[in-house]
Amino acid sequence: MATSNLSKTSIRVPMAGIVASASPNVLETLLGSCVGIALWCKETQHGALAHVMLSDSQGCQKQPGRFVDTAILEMLKQLAANGARRRAIVAKVCGGANMFKISSPGQEVGRKNIDKSLELLKANNIPVISKHVGGTSGRVIYFDLETSLIQVKIGHEFVATV
Repeated sequence: MATSNLSKTSIRVPMAGIVASASPNVLETLLGSCVGIALWCKETQHGALAHVMLSDSQGCQKQPGRFVDTAILEMLKQLAANGARRRAIVAKVCGGANMFKISSPGQEVGRKNIDKSLELLKANNIPVISKHVGGTSGRVIYFDLETSLIQVKIGHEFVATV
């Protein structure tokens, strides 16, 4: 659902979803242990935001926004279809909170999502220019496609701009 705020339209990205759009729109999503991967083309001001739930699709091709490994490739495909230039794409990563009491750090869903996101962005030669990850609280992020800035809100307060 999109809401209008002066000259910008805010578009909500659902869980396991991917939305690609252009300036001056704002893409927003609510994250817990899920990770928000934001890709932005510096030259065209096109961007995409994925709300990924799990790190590895294990070959599942349904709902590419659900998994880190399929989301990044789908985002690049959508951005290219909208005229974004691959050489000018940068990334930001947010979310991945440890929302559940897990005794073994290797089983934390949020940490796995963060690690896999950073690994695959690097493998695809996409520079990660900022991140706001980890912690134990969920957050809402607002990705401004005009500036590439992401405002991070935890609870009722904006806590960072990345």
